[in-house]
Amino acid sequence: MKRFIEAALLIAIAASSSAIFGQYSRQGTNGTGSFLVTAVNQMDIYRPDEMIRLDLAEIEDKFPSFNAKGFFVSEDDHEIPSQISEGELGKSSEIIFVASFAPMETKTLQISWEDKVVDVHHYPRMTQAAMGMKVGYEKVNGYYTGGRFVDVDSTTVPHDHFAHDALYRVEGPGWESGKIAYRFYLDSRNRNDIFGKKTHGLVLETIGENDLISDSRESYTKMLDWGMDIFKVGESLGIGSIAMWHDSQAATVGDVAKVECSVFNGPIRSGVFTKYLGWKTGGKEYNLVTDLSISAGSRLTKVSASINNDTVLLCTGLAKHDSCDLMGSVPSAKGVWRYLALYGKQSLSGDNLGIAVFYRKTDMLKLTHDGTSQIVVLRPTDGRLTYYFGAAWEEEPGGIKSEKEFKEYLERTASVLDDPIGVYF
Repeated sequence: MKRFIEAALLIAIAASSSAIFGQYSRQGTNGTGSFLVTAVNQMDIYRPDEMIRLDLAEIEDKFPSFNAKGFFVSEDDHEIPSQISEGELGKSSEIIFVASFAPMETKTLQISWEDKVVDVHHYPRMTQAAMGMKVGYEKVNGYYTGGRFVDVDSTTVPHDHFAHDALYRVEGPGWESGKIAYRFYLDSRNRNDIFGKKTHGLVLETIGENDLISDSRESYTKMLDWGMDIFKVGESLGIGSIAMWHDSQAATVGDVAKVECSVFNGPIRSGVFTKYLGWKTGGKEYNLVTDLSISAGSRLTKVSASINNDTVLLCTGLAKHDSCDLMGSVPSAKGVWRYLALYGKQSLSGDNLGIAVFYRKTDMLKLTHDGTSQIVVLRPTDGRLTYYFGAAWEEEPGGIKSEKEFKEYLERTASVLDDPIGVYF
């Protein structure tokens, strides 16, 4: 029986996945077991680097001998990169990989495995999440002075941590694809920011490694070979930051009893998982969990959020900057996915930058704004909410160079989110 599985879009204006990842020496299907996957592009457009998701529990149910530690994915007898993803909020683990589709194309791919074999893959990294934390420091008046940054997979934020105390490299965790990088401030601000990239390489682990104090003169505030911090967040919602809609205003995540943050990495999908336990707002306390992830070939961050109250309203939005054009889906647009976007000279480097959030029409309560942000108010379902945000900087190699191109990207992205690749096995 055909079973269609949602395949999330990896938006890309780039080479196909085979060009990105190359070919591998292992060919053929000499494992002890295999099955075929059929994937269908039902749109009359080229769709590069689409993520295919296969539920691991369903595979193991259908194929009891399947070995999740010894499998590989192939297309036309050539191995393509894949990974086991631990699953987003509320989802089980998945096998994920990317494939590119010609208009109306149907692909047949093969999943093969070997019994009792642990197969360590060495795929090139196309995504990354990183978090650097200070060690060897001296604490002076609350500031983490001297020392050096080391990469960590997780942290519980100290109760006395405050903005600009220099505990975390680039002030919090970051995540990136070959197109763009993002970060959020792991302190009372909890807002998302953008690193524009002039390279397709991964750079997060090197950004700010020598910025041992936080004084607004960090190295990444100037143009470097890889790019720079290109966005002014201030008191706004930055790009796609999550907040609660309370008393007709956006209340960002600030007063929290405990914050636990971890990064996860893979060649196809990487991101940041954060628990905000005891978030005080409006005289009540809430537990909020967020999963922010980016996928190979994409400029989009997918936000999956869960809050332990199914009556509250959440919101997100975009920082307002002068001389930017506000864009949005036309009210009569078909489909489920909508967007809110700004384009113009809002980059700190003085050039054009497009920023956007994509949300489901069924989740949207209203569009509004305040003195710093354009806002979309969203109603979670059973305490859960999913939306996307993304940016396009004109200095990206081969990127979006004009407002017209950005508008086309927005319309195309909403359409593709509405029509995921059909997958069955």
